[in-house]
Amino acid sequence: MDKHVEVAAIGRTDAVLLYNAAGFLTHIVSTPVEADKTVFQLANAKCKVILIDEDLYAAMAETLKKYKTNAFPILMPVPMSSSSKGIGMKKIQENVEKAIGINIF
Repeated sequence: MDKHVEVAAIGRTDAVLLYNAAGFLTHIVSTPVEADKTVFQLANAKCKVILIDEDLYAAMAETLKKYKTNAFPILMPVPMSSSSKGIGMKKIQENVEKAIGINIF
């Protein structure tokens, strides 16, 4: 990580490359362990927001726990395949409920 990165995306397939069009730094990884290492590198590079494929996000419990109490990086699950597991929406619901005190969904 030789340049400052604000937003990045991590995924298993080349679908993650679509985020390049929005100016995100993208990483294709094949395992949750590789994703963990990439998140660590991005966090050390002071990346603010990291979008992670839902499948990888679900398998990264230790990494999520490590960064949960930090303000940055914000780790957000997003569906990057044709079938969504709803993990991203559940995370958004939890964050909204935490912020305003009630579940509005």
